[in-house]
Amino acid sequence: MTTQETDTSAATSQPPDRLEAIIASAMDAIITVDDHHRIICFNPAAEKMFGVSADVVMGQSIEQFVPHRFRSNHSAHIRHFTDTGETGRQMGELGGISALRANGEEFPVEASISQAKTGDEHLSTVILRDVTSRRANEKAQALLAREVDHRAKNILAIISSLVSLTRAKTPQAYVESLSGRIAAMSRAHGLLAQQRWKGASIGRLVRDELEAYADVSKFDCVGPDLILSSRSVQPVSMLIHELATNAIKYGSLSLPAGHVDVNWTALPSGSIELRWVEYGGPRVTPPSEPGFGSTLIHQIVQNQLGGSFTPKWNSMGFQCIVQLPETVLQNAQDGPRKRAAGEDSASLIRKAADMGDRDEDTGGTLLIVEDEPLLAMQLAQSLSDFGWTILGVAGSVEDANRILAEKKRPDAAILDVDLGGVPVFPLARSLRRSGIPFVFCTGYEDLDYTREFADYTTVRKPATVLQIVRALRDVVRNVSAQTVMEPGR
Repeated sequence: MTTQETDTSAATSQPPDRLEAIIASAMDAIITVDDHHRIICFNPAAEKMFGVSADVVMGQSIEQFVPHRFRSNHSAHIRHFTDTGETGRQMGELGGISALRANGEEFPVEASISQAKTGDEHLSTVILRDVTSRRANEKAQALLAREVDHRAKNILAIISSLVSLTRAKTPQAYVESLSGRIAAMSRAHGLLAQQRWKGASIGRLVRDELEAYADVSKFDCVGPDLILSSRSVQPVSMLIHELATNAIKYGSLSLPAGHVDVNWTALPSGSIELRWVEYGGPRVTPPSEPGFGSTLIHQIVQNQLGGSFTPKWNSMGFQCIVQLPETVLQNAQDGPRKRAAGEDSASLIRKAADMGDRDEDTGGTLLIVEDEPLLAMQLAQSLSDFGWTILGVAGSVEDANRILAEKKRPDAAILDVDLGGVPVFPLARSLRRSGIPFVFCTGYEDLDYTREFADYTTVRKPATVLQIVRALRDVVRNVSAQTVMEPGR
């Protein structure tokens, strides 16, 4: 007998205990059934996967692990596989399939199937792999890619707005102002990246922003360890940046003896109070009119973060109190701010529809719903130049409802799809019912509302003013044409 013959013999005549050990140690679930689909092999991995012991399922039908909606076809599939004469199908060839645990939980699996004949008996063996974690990871990766794409386009749109809105007396001052604001955005996103986009410490954010402009001896930061949500980091960073640059140019940080105290605390209501106090600087007086920086601060605090901003120009130095809702924190439950009891979007829009006739200006009256203050400011300014009268700028669905309740019906609206993590669709549905045309504006490429709003115009960020103007004029014309065709409506 040759060595080759000896090896072949050893490979084809495995002792039963060795084969059982191999099956028992397999990482995937292995289930074998007879001609009547009764279980005759159920390894430990299968016990763990389905949450039931082999002793309980031996001799029972394998269909108990098939979701109810697939059971009517399951036997037919097995018979067809047997009739084809195939010996096996590889893992994944069966496509996306589901299995059922003993507790009734359905879960995704990949499977391979093989068959063998021993005497007159046909045996079918299925090897199952639980892909729940893999599917979850794939979904998370797809969501992350979608969010990164959205964030990148939003950043480009914000930078475009900064370029358009920043004002300065000289080119050098313009470059300094623009570079400073872009650098503040960069620091905020760098801090987020370090924390894997899970938020950032408000103390770290304030210190990083102040250290960019002043020596650490020139300021004090005191407050509890509060973690901002990922969506709040960039606007809060921009808020601190505007306060810091104002202190450098006109306030306490413009003089050697000047100092800034920043402290924050969580109030019993859950909201956050941040105090900015300057002293040791020049005497300050209220400005005759708000500049871009102060306007941006109000937009950030009120429209984007849903808080309040109270400035005080004391002889000792500038001070301000910023109150922010608990939703700016990482652990706060996501969701829209509360609206007045009993008032939904539809009822508020009906109030607005009853308060006046349509405006006859060249572009018409426009409601802007956008939670990024820089984008909102640029839209308002640019669209005004094209003849639109801005009815109001809202950073949330609730703000939009308030504007619609207090003012007359707009001729059109432009809606950001995502408002701080809250979808704009409830407002869109109400506008649709009231016959007010609107345009979606978003940084997302693939949108979840495709079916419901498939026929509605969408402008992708970053968009030019001409793109938005054309889209608005088109939707207004379409509604006007429908009104002429249905005069009795």
